[in-house]
Amino acid sequence: MMPTSGYRSITVSEEAYNRLVQFLEEHREELRKQDVRSISSLVSHLVMYVIEADDILRRRAPWMRLVGFTEHGVVIEDKKIDRIVEVRLVNNDLFCELDQRDDCVHVGFAYAIPEVYNAMVARGKRPPQVWE
Repeated sequence: MMPTSGYRSITVSEEAYNRLVQFLEEHREELRKQDVRSISSLVSHLVMYVIEADDILRRRAPWMRLVGFTEHGVVIEDKKIDRIVEVRLVNNDLFCELDQRDDCVHVGFAYAIPEVYNAMVARGKRPPQVWE
């Protein structure tokens, strides 16, 4: 079967497909608001989300990269200073363990991570003015 004009076919594992179906069913109402109504549109939406998030992070601070998440924050590699930096949630605000500040470039980078940004906005927080 040929894909619809303007689309391409991809193959995913059965496990990935089943998780996509489950995700679509569990978040159907929220996804409809974003015009996601099928597995195909969900995959396109998720892929574009990841690519756009990566582009934002690379533009804001190409010398930094997300290493991973911890229970209380994020771990960032800062290639300018050749250090691993932890940005933690302290008193409901993001705080850089290295700089001992809540308005450094590491905190700004953490806010550029969609999961962090969304979690902080849900807490009623907005990104601070960031200083080098």
